[in-house]
Amino acid sequence: MRDVLLEKIELLRQRMVHMGLEFGLDHPDVLEYSIQIDQLHNELNQIDHSLSKAGNRKKAYRFYLMENNAHFA
Repeated sequence: MRDVLLEKIELLRQRMVHMGLEFGLDHPDVLEYSIQIDQLHNELNQIDHSLSKAGNRKKAYRFYLMENNAHFA
């Protein structure tokens, strides 16, 4: 579930950046992407918090850019 959220966040982030470059950062679609990303980040934080309370260590991840694409590892 956590990996799915990370992928969704990254996909929305890429769309948001593309729209922002094309239409400007104050375009309603760009703002909607930002809101969706914030909601997914909140879900991710809840999952991480639940895992830490249960004594499970959250899976570490790294973010890196390669050839204009972002990846999580």
